[in-house]
Amino acid sequence: MQRQLLTKGRFFHSTPTDKNFFLITYNIIQENFDFSNDNDPDNNLNYDHEFIYQYHTTNYYVRCKLLPHSIIEDLLNNEEFDINTRNNEVNLSPHQKLSLEESLFIKLYLRVSKGMDEIMI
Repeated sequence: MQRQLLTKGRFFHSTPTDKNFFLITYNIIQENFDFSNDNDPDNNLNYDHEFIYQYHTTNYYVRCKLLPHSIIEDLLNNEEFDINTRNNEVNLSPHQKLSLEESLFIKLYLRVSKGMDEIMI
């Protein structure tokens, strides 16, 4: 049975060191990959950090949106909210970005290696 490549996905993540919550989105980078696809609502968000994750010979474009605790509360209470609300906090430091990438490494590996989320047919 041939394993299919994951083309895109999203999940929530909490960093272990500072307990921040993030919305994580990722897309496979293909030759004709359009970073500004207006049909994808995830492309309209203001992300706090972006990086490339490599799984074997496949590269994924990973974007991280810091979620304020007020949005987490609204999300848990099934209330309406604007996930694109800009945080009043300072930008992520280089150390926070590195820590975020390191904490995502295993989660991204597990998702793309097992073909979770949306797959290409």
